Order: sequence, then C-alpha cells, then structure tokens
Amino acid sequence: MTESSEFYTATMARLYAEQGYLLKAAEIYRHLAAQNPKDAELKRALKDIEQEIVRRQAPTLRDAQLLLREWIDLLRKKKKRERTT
Repeated sequence: MTESSEFYTATMARLYAEQGYLLKAAEIYRHLAAQNPKDAELKRALKDIEQEIVRRQAPTLRDAQLLLREWIDLLRKKKKRERTT
C-alpha cells in the first residue's frame, strides 16, 4: 500500500485515465479491486486500462511525468526527514 492509497477512488482512477496517466489509473484500480473483489465494474475498468496499456506498449509521456514527479516528491520527503533527525 502506498502512502496515498487510502485516498484512492474509482473517480480518481477515471480522471487519471482520461488525462492519459494509464499506469497510475491501473495502480488505483488494482488497489480498489483487491479491496472489493466482487465489484465487477472495477474489474472491467482495470481490464480496459490494462488492455490500453498493452496497446500502447510503452508508458505515455504523461505517465513518465507523473512517475518523475512522484519520485522527486519522495526524494524531497526523504531529504526533509534526514534534516529533522
């Protein structure tokens, strides 16, 4: 579970998908599907996103930008924690 997974919603996943952040959308759908294994709509949405990712065969520029932002944020948090200890 990532730090922000407690805030994951299907709406957030749809928004990420609509904006082209397919990897993040899939991450959220996977988390939600694991929490709600009987929810057919979540399973369908995850399957659709995963198929789109396969069709593209590579992360989109938006996915790469999002991952880079998350990585930078994690580095900043780590640096801040190191300063306080």
